[in-house]
Amino acid sequence: MHSDVRPPAPAVWLLRAAALLAPGSARDAWRDLWLTRLENLWILAGRGELPAHAPSETARLCRDAAARAFWTRFERARLVHWTGGPGFVLSLAAAALLLLAVLSRGFQGTRGVIYTFVAWKIEPRALRYDPRADLLVGHFVPLVMAFMVGLMLIAIGRLSLGRYGWRYWCYLLTKFAAVATVVPLLWIEGNAALRTHRFVPEAGLVIGWLAWTLAFLGAFGCGVIWVFADQRRRCPVCLRRLASPVTVGSWASVFDPVTTEMVCDEGHGALAMDESETGAGDRWITLDSSWKGL
Repeated sequence: MHSDVRPPAPAVWLLRAAALLAPGSARDAWRDLWLTRLENLWILAGRGELPAHAPSETARLCRDAAARAFWTRFERARLVHWTGGPGFVLSLAAAALLLLAVLSRGFQGTRGVIYTFVAWKIEPRALRYDPRADLLVGHFVPLVMAFMVGLMLIAIGRLSLGRYGWRYWCYLLTKFAAVATVVPLLWIEGNAALRTHRFVPEAGLVIGWLAWTLAFLGAFGCGVIWVFADQRRRCPVCLRRLASPVTVGSWASVFDPVTTEMVCDEGHGALAMDESETGAGDRWITLDSSWKGL
């Protein structure tokens, strides 16, 4: 094969890297198959028999190869089943926390705020005005406001938790703790990154801090709402997302209000979720063991 029709080296490296996703028993055959397809593509390109653009077709081939290797390693049905379980949300929270730790160099901004607070409390302050207080107040007040908003949303929420077990409660508190940790840390580290831009004028820093803080308050409130909305749609036994939602009833009817019915795909029960404003609340129906095989 002539050098002018050889496939580009980055594409070959990408296919060899994608081969690592394939199972070990089928890895060699998978790599040979896709490398051969890549070489044939560029042979056609060298002969002028390829109607499409060769680089774009190479990118498409590499994308399809990576996707095929991924689904060869991870079965689609098993992956979809895992995403509906409680471990998927906790894994996303852990991944977000790890990524934030890497990008912020070990939560450098958060550690700076803590060190400033400790030094401000320990060292004697002879001056009436201490600029360190601005940093602490600028972080303390929005955090208190965010948690007050979260408590208000919890108070007005429509999720009835009294009839559920301790596993349901623990998962709910874990999700709330994840939101209450990741979102404030993201806001604090964003503030630290904003303060490092020395070429931004003082007015720009104030406006940027205000916009970022408003975004933080909105994101925290949305996170709390999502925690309870997600928990409401989970099975109280296995904590999996309920499936097959069906809406029945009418918005204009008082005697037949709108209700969304969902079932646990493990056969533990069914949930009738009331969608009306003045309804009787959600109703969980436990199913016997004969439903688990369906």
